[in-house]
Amino acid sequence: MFGAMDGAEGWIGQKAGTAFDPSRVETALIGLSKAWPEKAPPLRQIVEGFALGEANLIHLLAVSDVSATRLLRDPSVLLWLNRREISMASRDHGEMAADLARTAGESLATKNFRALRLWKAREMVRIALREVASAARLEQTTAELSQIAEICIRTVYEHWDAEL
Repeated sequence: MFGAMDGAEGWIGQKAGTAFDPSRVETALIGLSKAWPEKAPPLRQIVEGFALGEANLIHLLAVSDVSATRLLRDPSVLLWLNRREISMASRDHGEMAADLARTAGESLATKNFRALRLWKAREMVRIALREVASAARLEQTTAELSQIAEICIRTVYEHWDAEL
């Protein structure tokens, strides 16, 4: 099952063995390897060359079930997080709002605000990663969490205000 992909069985065991919670990391990496997009670079290459460092990604998988679950649901988030401009810098309100508008487009409110929920989940994993990697100060983390909350509340309010 994995061996055909990239020798993942031994590789996953090796990566998980260095983690704070090996079984949690192993479960996450196995799930990611099964869900990994065919046209994407190999998962092993992404993990070992991760923008914020392999150890930080492994630590995130070990300590955050929520982040691991979100990555399993949408492995493309890991590819997005691997972009240095995404994971290495904080994002202000304008950048976040513009990213939401760009990714959601006209479908923002469809399917019970699915696009908004996916955007929020992606941003939350980014913030968690930056927190465990010590790439963000507490003030930055708190500000970004507040911005996400404000954008979500404003978006839903504006939609229903216009509808009603």
